[in-house]
Amino acid sequence: MIKIVKGILKGLMFAAEGYVGAFREDTHFRINLTLSLTGTLLSLILLEGCLKVVVALVNWLVLAFELMNTALERAVDTATSEFKPTAKLAKDSSSAAVLTVGVFALLCDILFLLPQIFRRL
Repeated sequence: MIKIVKGILKGLMFAAEGYVGAFREDTHFRINLTLSLTGTLLSLILLEGCLKVVVALVNWLVLAFELMNTALERAVDTATSEFKPTAKLAKDSSSAAVLTVGVFALLCDILFLLPQIFRRL
């Protein structure tokens, strides 16, 4: 049992190091962290019921996609230092995935959060 707990704690430490490393080294991660946390907190404060959870999740997914983008970009950069069209496509596609989720989150925020913010002004 102790071995299992130690393994879980070790895995959590690796994840924490991933957050810290991405925060330190990636400007886009810091931007998306700020926007994701803001959208998530606003949805939890301003929205009701299931909508609250769905909009919070959509905002949080941007952060998850940005972490995957950061990981893929670092892996590609480590694998090759020369220009390769396939490496470029991998990095560009990963960025496009973040953009896709980010645009959807922005639309959800505009559609559901903005009216709530204006009501409270």
